[in-house]
Amino acid sequence: MMSMLTQHIRKAGIALIASACATFGLAAPTHADSKYAGKKVVFVPIAMGISLTEGWARRMQEHAEINGYSFEVRDAAFNTGAMAELLTKVISEKPDVLVVHNPTVQLLARQIKQAEADGIKVLQINLQSNQPSTAFVGASWQRIGREVAEDIVKECGEGSGKSGKVAIIPGGLTAADSVIMNDAAFKVFAGHKEIQVVSNQASDWEPEKARQITATVLQQHPDLCAIFGHWDVHTMGAGNAVKDAGKADSVLVYSTGGGDDAACKAVEDGIQDRIWSYDADGQGRDAGTMIDLLLQGAGTTDGSMMVVESPLKIIKAGPEFDASLCWKM
Repeated sequence: MMSMLTQHIRKAGIALIASACATFGLAAPTHADSKYAGKKVVFVPIAMGISLTEGWARRMQEHAEINGYSFEVRDAAFNTGAMAELLTKVISEKPDVLVVHNPTVQLLARQIKQAEADGIKVLQINLQSNQPSTAFVGASWQRIGREVAEDIVKECGEGSGKSGKVAIIPGGLTAADSVIMNDAAFKVFAGHKEIQVVSNQASDWEPEKARQITATVLQQHPDLCAIFGHWDVHTMGAGNAVKDAGKADSVLVYSTGGGDDAACKAVEDGIQDRIWSYDADGQGRDAGTMIDLLLQGAGTTDGSMMVVESPLKIIKAGPEFDASLCWKM
């Protein structure tokens, strides 16, 4: 999940704007609103250099420029081992708002709790820790997992004339999205005994590993009906394996992702069939708005986490394909 993933992302055509490990900041403009003067926001993503995090950062930067607070990015560059240490250092700087992109449900829980205890408002974006914080902006993974599973049942289940065999390719078995989507999907499948999950192997977010997993599954189960990849980027590898095996017409490839133009191209090119997009560009705007509110003192009366759920867009191959559902950097 390190340099190889970045290399595959480049090949996938996803926009790369900032190099790994980049740290950048924005100076407050002269027209800064006094209520934001001197405020500092730091974003700690799993990695920059992918459209998802670049899209978020772009929109959060826009809000910072308009309102006059500083915005910085501290790039963990896919190094989950160093991410907790990086976050601890950021907390010592006492930013007003800390935006965190969690690689797993547990890795940053202690740091999030510490930041909140120190009076730093923590906004978790898209991937949520087990530790609640002031706010969360992101996809409803439970809804995505349920809806994809229901569509798979419709396409592969009773009355379809197909095998009912499904392969699931999580990014990481302890990543929030994979944990929640798998839980929701398996609950749906439990009510349809004809559906058989023949593989549930994590790709570590690597397109090449997803390709290898898929190639092996197709050899073992040539009558496979569907693949559910938990991120469109690594699912590119799965889709290419299906295409290379000459099974693009018989195996449906599902995924979820930020919905940039590379996603639409994957559907147009027949590499993926259906992508549940949570629209990373819209998420970035929502995150920027949430930061503005947090800097003005927004919060719930009972101290519970404020949540903004991202609307979903379904990008489908065939007559329903609509390229306008995707966004560009």
